[in-house]
Amino acid sequence: MTSGIIEIWAGILGLAYLAGAGLYFEMISTRKRSHVSASHGFGHHTRPQPLKIRHSR
Repeated sequence: MTSGIIEIWAGILGLAYLAGAGLYFEMISTRKRSHVSASHGFGHHTRPQPLKIRHSR
């Protein structure tokens, strides 16, 4: 293997390591929250539910 190929693989593995570490810490931070929703992670936000108004008759 030439040094160029080794550098490419080192870069790919380094990026994969950083991505894995980011996912790991994202999962830990969502567990620490008190209001964990069903869909969480990477900017998913729950939609606000419309208020149910009782009409008096």
